Amino acid sequence: MSERRAVPCAILFLLLFFMSGVTATSTVSETTVSVTQSMGQVLFSLSSLSVLFLPLTLFTMAFAIWHLIAGRRSPGMLFAMVSAISFAGFLILYHAETLNNTLYNLLGDELSALGIKFRKRDFSTIDVKYNLWTYAALGVAGLTAALAAPDVRLQQNRRRLRSELVPYAYVGPHLFFFLIFFVTPSIYGIYAAFTKWNLFNDPVWVGFDNFRALLFTRGNTYYFQLRNGLWNTVKFVLYSVPFCILLPLALAIALQSKPRGNKFFQAMYYLPSLMSITTVTLTWRYMFVRSYGAVSNFLMHPADWLVPPYSWASLVIMTVWWVAGGTMVIYQSALASIPSEHYEAASVDGANSWHRFLHITIPGMRYPLAYTLVMAVVAQFNIYGQPLLLLFPNGFANQEANAVLLMYVYENAVKKQVAGMSAAMALILGLCIMVVSFVQMKLMRANSPA
Repeated sequence: MSERRAVPCAILFLLLFFMSGVTATSTVSETTVSVTQSMGQVLFSLSSLSVLFLPLTLFTMAFAIWHLIAGRRSPGMLFAMVSAISFAGFLILYHAETLNNTLYNLLGDELSALGIKFRKRDFSTIDVKYNLWTYAALGVAGLTAALAAPDVRLQQNRRRLRSELVPYAYVGPHLFFFLIFFVTPSIYGIYAAFTKWNLFNDPVWVGFDNFRALLFTRGNTYYFQLRNGLWNTVKFVLYSVPFCILLPLALAIALQSKPRGNKFFQAMYYLPSLMSITTVTLTWRYMFVRSYGAVSNFLMHPADWLVPPYSWASLVIMTVWWVAGGTMVIYQSALASIPSEHYEAASVDGANSWHRFLHITIPGMRYPLAYTLVMAVVAQFNIYGQPLLLLFPNGFANQEANAVLLMYVYENAVKKQVAGMSAAMALILGLCIMVVSFVQMKLMRANSPA
C-alpha cells in the first residue's frame, strides 16, 4: 500500500517545489536590503552552474511518478532518491555561493531605488535563506523514496530489486550526463531564444521578437546573418555530403577485394578520423596556402584556394578526407555481412559487376547507407571549425562568403553578448536539421521493402 501513497507524495513535491523560494540579504554602506525569488524564477535565471540541478530534480521525479504508476517500485524509488539528492545538492551549492549574479542584480536594483551608490566589490557576501516550503519539498522528496522502497526483508523483493536496478547501474551514469549536459542545455537554449539576454544579467522574456527580427525585419544585421549563414551552411551540405557517402563506399568496395597491403591502406584511410579538427584544418591550411602550399605547387595553378569559389573546394576536400575513414569502416562491416553466395548466383545468371553492385550490394547496405546519410547531413549542418580555422585569422573574410550560421551564433553570443538572438538562430538551424532528417527518414522508409 505504501507505493500507492508514493505517487501523491511525488505530485505534492512538484507543487511544493514551485511554492518554495529563496530570500537573499546583503548589507552595503550600512544599509540592508533583501529580495525574494520563487524556485521557478531561480530555475530560469541561468545564474549559476548549481541551477542545473533543478531540471535534474524535476526530470527524475517525473520519471519516478511514471515508474510508480506503472507499478515498478524499485525504479520509482531510485529516481525519487536521485531527485531528493539533486535537490539537496542544489540547496547546498546555491547557499554556498558568495556572490550569485542574479541575486546581485536584484539587490543592486533595490539599492539603486533607495538612491545608494555602490560597486560590486561593496558586496562582501550575499546571505541566502530558503522558506519553509523549500524544506517541506525536500522532506516530501525523501518521503516519496521511502514509501516507494520495497520491503527488503523478503527474499522475493530483494531479487526483484536487484533485477530491476542492475540495468540502471549501467545506463545510470550515461543518463545522468545526458540529462545534465544535453537535455537541460537544450531546454535552456530554447527558452533563451525567446528572451533578451547578454549572458550576465537575467534573461528577459520578449516572446517572438527575436524571430521577427531574424525572419522579417529587412535591413537588420541579424536578418542578413541568418540568410547568409544558413545559405552557406546548406551549400556546404550539398557540396560535401555526396562525397562523404560515395568516397567511403568506393574505398570499402576496393578494400573488400583484399589487395596486397589492404590492412595498411585501411589504417591510413581511417587515421584522419582520429585527429582533432584543429590538427586537420591547420594541416590542410598549409597545403592550400597560395605562396608555398603543396596543392598550388603540385597542380601548378595560380588559384588562391582560400578565396571563393576555390575555398568551397578546399573545405569539402578537407572535410571528406577527415570523415571518410569512419564511414568506410561502417561500410566494410556491411559488405562483410552480405553472403558471398548471392554474388556467385548472380555471376552464374550472367550479371556483370555493375548489376551485382546495383542489385546486391546496395540493397544489402540499405540500412548502413541510410544511417550514414542522415548522420552526414546532421554533422555537416553543424559545420563550424573548418571555415573558422581554414580561413584563419578571420573566418568572416572575403565579404563573409564562407561564413556559416554557427559562426554567427558564436560571434553574437560570446563576443557581442546577444545570446538571445544567437539562441534563436541556433533554434532555427536545429529545426532545419530536424525537418531534413525527418524527410530523409520518410523517403527511406517509403522505398524500403515491406
